[in-house]
Amino acid sequence: MIPNMSSKPNILVVGAGYVGLATAVHLAAKRFPVTVVEKNRIIVDGLNKGQLHFRENDLARALRETVRSSRLRTILPSKIAYEKADLIFIAIDSVNRGDWKMRLGAFERMANWIGGCNRRTVATVVLKSTNVVGFADQFRQLLESTPHGEKVRLVVNPEFLREGCAYQDTVRPWRIILGSKEKRDATRLLKIYNKVYSQSIPIVHTDIRSAELIKLASNVYLAHRLAFIHEITDFARIEQLDLSSIQRGIGLDERIGLDYFTPGLGFGGSCLPKDCRLINSAESETNFTFETAQTAMNINDRLLEHLVENLKNRLRPLKRKKIAILGAAFKPEVDDTRGSRAVKLAIRLRRSGARVSLYEPLLPNAEKVFEGNMPLVHDLDEALRGASALVIGTAHKQFRRLKPVHCASLMKKRLVVDYFGILNRRSWEKAGFEFV
Repeated sequence: MIPNMSSKPNILVVGAGYVGLATAVHLAAKRFPVTVVEKNRIIVDGLNKGQLHFRENDLARALRETVRSSRLRTILPSKIAYEKADLIFIAIDSVNRGDWKMRLGAFERMANWIGGCNRRTVATVVLKSTNVVGFADQFRQLLESTPHGEKVRLVVNPEFLREGCAYQDTVRPWRIILGSKEKRDATRLLKIYNKVYSQSIPIVHTDIRSAELIKLASNVYLAHRLAFIHEITDFARIEQLDLSSIQRGIGLDERIGLDYFTPGLGFGGSCLPKDCRLINSAESETNFTFETAQTAMNINDRLLEHLVENLKNRLRPLKRKKIAILGAAFKPEVDDTRGSRAVKLAIRLRRSGARVSLYEPLLPNAEKVFEGNMPLVHDLDEALRGASALVIGTAHKQFRRLKPVHCASLMKKRLVVDYFGILNRRSWEKAGFEFV
């Protein structure tokens, strides 16, 4: 049975990923009864013991507290869970990454469970999963094809969370976006948000398709912003210009700013590349092409091509040379390798004939990375031993403490590539390294 508290709605959160758990834990911390649905039994058992299955310290602490308070529990999917819920947040991985299409089958099952029962109260369904523009209308049609789906109120409430800071961004969002066919459809959700959030947080209430576009367009803008600074710094490297001064000199213009303006190996992860593809999805009902999204992806791909060529020119030949890549996660201080630029670089180097040693300190028990079936090395010295080049793949804080003299003693050649700017160039060059 779902917990029942007469004065508060029963809340169901579908999906125990970053978005779903951050939402569920925050609402439970605000004393709402919350049930999370997750199809992986191992994850279900762990969450009910207060054990988070990915790395995020603030969320892990809050999860333990809400589980101890009995306001949050996790269950396997069941029809009864949907029948008993007043408010249903859908926060599943909504896109098939093989063909970049919506996972329609999963939404069909949920629509049948939600609209298949006659309720005493009208259910509100909140789509937090990222959607192609127009998909919420398609989901509405799925609901209306069920016996009682016409009564269900549908709201699009996209998330804007930074991985590694998902709970922090859920507790203190920059803005709240709500999309609904009629304003009354969002009434129940607004009542909850008015209780858990400060009135100073702006709320934009619009139609469903506009809310879907706001989500995609926000990430396309961020991707384009990162692509811009990466293209500028790529040129600056070729011309041997002062990268940090160029970045700072541009970003100090208040209209531009320095936030989200830091170069590296390009933008990766599970959000920006996905949304650049989804905004131009063949499933979209429009014939409009967002060229900014395509441009950002093209620049992103070209950056790694230039880096591989750079290594080829310096190592001559690249074939059979060992390249140590330190960091496989897609961003610092997380253990998520989805869309990792370091992994994509490793795959490209391997295809070029290099021997790649990929080291990720935050994945001590993983034998390999799923994408590209890339094996992981679990000892830093082993990763470096006999390497012709050291490449910073992820700007983890601990890599700042690398000792150039020690690295030189292990490596065959002294070449270090740091596109993130976390290493002290003078120290590495003093130890005899060519520093890129």
